[in-house]
Amino acid sequence: MFGFGKKHQTIRVKFIESGKAEAFAQVDLPIERLPDTFEINTTLHIAEEDWEVVSAVPPQKAQFEKTGTLDITLCKPEITYVDPSEILFSLPTINDELPALENPPSMENVMVVLEDDWRQCEFIAGRYHNEINQECQSVINIYDTQRVESGFKTLHVRKIITHPLTETRITLAALENAFTIEHRYQAVAFNNNASTIINSFAVKSPSGWIFWGQTDDNGDISTLCLRQSETADISAITGQIDAFIADNNLYLIDWIQVFVCGEGAASFSQYS
Repeated sequence: MFGFGKKHQTIRVKFIESGKAEAFAQVDLPIERLPDTFEINTTLHIAEEDWEVVSAVPPQKAQFEKTGTLDITLCKPEITYVDPSEILFSLPTINDELPALENPPSMENVMVVLEDDWRQCEFIAGRYHNEINQECQSVINIYDTQRVESGFKTLHVRKIITHPLTETRITLAALENAFTIEHRYQAVAFNNNASTIINSFAVKSPSGWIFWGQTDDNGDISTLCLRQSETADISAITGQIDAFIADNNLYLIDWIQVFVCGEGAASFSQYS
């Protein structure tokens, strides 16, 4: 009667050029003409020109379907020529391999991350203690020898630990039993491709921490990463994470910060 929970079939879209306050165009579009998410890199063709989407508020179809409005900030693509010798890396380390992708029936309720986020903060089986130390030392060497004011002259590509959860046999059900879950995503995607990681998953706790990764064909978790949302509260989940690590003989590693959590190392309460 009162329209609560109404889903709008037509969305009022405002187009705003980056750096300007006022919209340069406004149009009402059928919702089926809009993508499931603008978190994937998106280019729009407007008035015979290509525009790259800088941001969209709200970013997901499930959200603007409820509000009936969508503000898209755009910029015109530019080609800039840079001396290759001046190119720096923004990160000290990345993982060697990326997971395989597949074409999903929909991109709704998909968590979108950067390719560089893959296995940057992850749980690893305790049997890899020596390999963890070796990789950490390699990242520290990058900080010590390759860091300049605005980045890194080179980076360390991690190749040693290819199967981080070998012999752990942790299922999604066991993960959800260990932590309170308030939201389950359908899958995970990288922001440069409208495809999802095969057998991917992501679940969010009420404390704002997201557990995400990939399962193998048997349903066991093969890669388990940790991501903090804007509302992440470390105090609300420290005990659960420390217990999960101890119960499953794991380490939690943030490779960029060279932070190690687990037996003989730090508690998750020390993570920042």
